[in-house]
Amino acid sequence: MQKIYKFAVLVLFLIGGTLFLFNNFVANYNQEIQKIEDKLDGVEFAQKIQKFILKLQKLRGYSQFDEISSTDLNWNIIQNNVQLIKADVDKDIFLFKKFDKTYPELYDSDYDHIIKEIESLLQSSQDDKNLLYQRYTYIIEQLKDKMYYIGFKSKLLLESDSDKYFLIETMLKHIPNYIETVGKIRAKTTKAILDKYTDDELKYSLQNNCMVCDENAKLIYKTISEIEEDDKKTRLLSLLENVNSETKKVREYVKKTFISDHTDVDALDFFSVATSVIDKSFELYSANSEYLSQKLNEKLKVLEKTKLYGTIIGAVVVLFIIVTIISMIRGYMLYTRSENKIKNNLTSIIELKNDLEKCKTIAEISSSSLYFFATKLNIVQGVIYIFNEENNKLYLASSYATNEMKPIVELGEGLIGEVAAQMRHIQTYLGDDKKRYFGIESIVIEPTSICTIPLISYDKIFGVLQLGFIKENKVVHNDDFAYFIDMITSFLRDAKYSEVNKKYIELIDKHVITSKTNIKGVITDVSDAFTKISGYSKKEIIGKSHSIIAHPDTPKEVYKNLWNTILSGKIYRGEIKNLNKNGKDYWIETTITPQMDKYDNILGFSAIIRDITDKKRIEEYSITDALTGLHNRRFYDSNFIKEYKISKREDKNLILLIIDIDFFKQYNDMYGHQRGDEVLKTVSSSMKSFFKRANDYVYRLGGEEFAITFYTNNPKNAFERAENLRKNIEDLKIEHNASSVSKYVSISIGLTFIAKECIMEPDEIYKITDETLYRAKKEGRNRVEVTSF
Repeated sequence: MQKIYKFAVLVLFLIGGTLFLFNNFVANYNQEIQKIEDKLDGVEFAQKIQKFILKLQKLRGYSQFDEISSTDLNWNIIQNNVQLIKADVDKDIFLFKKFDKTYPELYDSDYDHIIKEIESLLQSSQDDKNLLYQRYTYIIEQLKDKMYYIGFKSKLLLESDSDKYFLIETMLKHIPNYIETVGKIRAKTTKAILDKYTDDELKYSLQNNCMVCDENAKLIYKTISEIEEDDKKTRLLSLLENVNSETKKVREYVKKTFISDHTDVDALDFFSVATSVIDKSFELYSANSEYLSQKLNEKLKVLEKTKLYGTIIGAVVVLFIIVTIISMIRGYMLYTRSENKIKNNLTSIIELKNDLEKCKTIAEISSSSLYFFATKLNIVQGVIYIFNEENNKLYLASSYATNEMKPIVELGEGLIGEVAAQMRHIQTYLGDDKKRYFGIESIVIEPTSICTIPLISYDKIFGVLQLGFIKENKVVHNDDFAYFIDMITSFLRDAKYSEVNKKYIELIDKHVITSKTNIKGVITDVSDAFTKISGYSKKEIIGKSHSIIAHPDTPKEVYKNLWNTILSGKIYRGEIKNLNKNGKDYWIETTITPQMDKYDNILGFSAIIRDITDKKRIEEYSITDALTGLHNRRFYDSNFIKEYKISKREDKNLILLIIDIDFFKQYNDMYGHQRGDEVLKTVSSSMKSFFKRANDYVYRLGGEEFAITFYTNNPKNAFERAENLRKNIEDLKIEHNASSVSKYVSISIGLTFIAKECIMEPDEIYKITDETLYRAKKEGRNRVEVTSF
C-alpha cells in the first residue's frame, strides 16, 4: 500500500509538473504570437496614417495657390485636384472613426480630437495662406507624433532583431520626416512663386528645410545600409537613389525662385516636381513597410508552427499520464487523510472561534488566544503585541505566565521588533544551562524553545505573537497552526477597527455638522457640531421640525426645490441661510441624501453640513454698496444677466428701472456732502422697503443713480409701482430749495418693460432704459417715462 501511495504521489507530481510546463509553454508562445500580431497591426496602422498625411500635405500645398496668381487653366486643375483629395480625405476620416474597433489597442481619444480638427479645417473658408499652412502643419505634426507613438504601443520599437529594427526606424521616423520636409519646401516655395516675393526669413527657412532634407536622406541611407539582407538592401537603396535624383530637380526650382526673380518658374510645375519627390519617397516607404511585414509574418509562422507541435506533444504526454493513474488516484486520496486528525482540528477551530466571538476588545481576544495555545499546544509562556502604524511601535496587548515586559517595543528592537520589521517567523532554541539567563524585551525565558511569529494582515505587519515551549515543538509549521493564526489575526483586526471607528464616530459627532430627519422633516438626530452652530441643544431640537432654523429671508422657491429634489429620491446640494436660537443668521452648504429601504421607499433624510457664513459675508461685502447697503454696480452687471435669462426660461416679464435724484449736485452744493450722503441713505432705505419681494433687487449704480429690477404681469402694474415709488420719495419731504421742480427731494425714473417674448442684449436694454431716464429729465423731471418692447 505504501508503494502505491508513493507511486501515486510521483505520478501526480509528474502530471502537475507536465501541466505546469505545458501551460507555461503555451502561455509564452501565445504571448510572443500576440506581440507579433500587435506589431503587424502597428505597421498596417502606421501605413494608413502616412497615406492620410500625404493627402493633407497635398492640400496644404494647394492651399498656397489663389485664383489671382494662377492662370485659368492652372486654377481649374488645382480646384479639381483639391475636390478629389477632399473627397478622398472624407472617406479616410469615415474609416478612421472605425479604427477604435479595428485597432483597439493602438487607437486612443487623441485621434478623435485630430479628426475634429481636420473636419473643421476642411470646412473652413479661411483665406489667409499663412494661417492655412500653419493649421495643416500642426495637424500633420500631430499625426506624425501619433504614428511614431504607435511604435511604442505596438512594441515595434522594442524589436530586438537588427534588420527589423532598421526597417522600423526608417518607416516610423526617417522617411516620414523626409516627406514632411519636402512637403514644407513644396508649400513655401509655391507661395513665394505665386506672391513673387521673398524675404530673408523665408530664404533662411527654406535653406534650413533643405539642410534638414539632406540630413534625413543621410539617415535613411545609413539605416538602409545596416540591413543584412542584400536583395532588400539593394532595392531600397535603388528607390532612395530615385528619390535623391528627383530632389535635385526641386533644388533647381528653389534656386531659380530666389536667384533669378521667378522669370521662368511656374508654380504648378514646381508643385508637380515636388509632388513627384514625395510620391517616390512614399514608394520607398511602402517597400520598406512591405519588407518589414514579410519578416514579421515569417516569424509569426515559425511561432505558430512551434506552438502547434508543442501543444500536440504536451497533450499526448498529459493524456498518457492521466490514463495510467486515474484508477489509482480515485480511491486512494481519501485513504491518505487521517479522519481523527481532521475531527480534532475541526473541534479546536470551532472552540477557538466560539471563544473569540465572546470577546469584545483586543485585550480580551489576546488573552483568550494565549489561553487556547496553553491548553491545546502546551505553551508555558506567551505574549501578543499589536503594531501601531501611526508611530511604528508595538504595544503589549496581553501576556501569559510571564514576568516583567516592556509595554512598548520599537520596530526592529529586540526579537519581537525584529520579527515585526522583517515579517518572518523566528525559532529560538535554548539549552537547559542557558534558559535561566537568556532574556528578551517581552519575557524572561523559562522554556527551551521560543517561537516568535508575525501577525500579517493584507501583506502588512499587524502584530507579533511569541510562544514559549518546554521542548522543541514543530506544530507551528503545519497548516492548522497557520489557520489558528489567521483566525486570531482576523478577530484582532476587527476589534482594532471597531475601536478606531468608535473614535472616528466620536470625532465626527464633535466636529462634523450632521442631522437626520424623518420623511416629514422632523429632526430625529443631530451631531454635537450641529448644536453649536444652531444654538439649540439636542433635547431642544430633536422632535422639532427642521423649519425651526429656517430664515425668513430665504425664498420659498429654495425650500420648494429642496423638497421636490429629495422626495424624488435624488441628492440635494445647495447653500441655505438659517437662523440660530439667538436670532443670528448663518449660512450653510448642505448635502441632503434620502435614506432608502431595499424597495426604494424613502425612510428619511440625512444631511452633511458645512458652515460657509464667513464666505457668504465676504461675498456680501463684495456686492454691497458701503454707503447705502444696497447691491452695487458689480452685482447689477452679473445679476441682471441672470434675471434676464430666468425671465426667458420661466416665461416672465422683466422690468428695469433706472432712477436719478433730481438736481442732486445742487443739493450737495447747497447743503454739503454729509447731508447729501444722508439723503442717499434715506432714499435707498425707502426704495428697499418699497421693493422687498423675493425677486425684487435694488442697486446703487453710482453717485445718485439707482436701478431696480422686478417681475410683473403687465405694463400698467409696473408703471403704478414706479409711480408710487416716485410719490413715496417726494412724500419724505426732504427739503431741497435748489430744485426747480419741487421744494422736496424728488426722483426721475426711466422704466423699460421687457416682455417675455423680447430678445435683446442686456447692454442694449440698459442703454434704452438710460435713454428713457434722460427723456424723463428732459420732460421736466420728477416723473416716470416708459419704454416697452
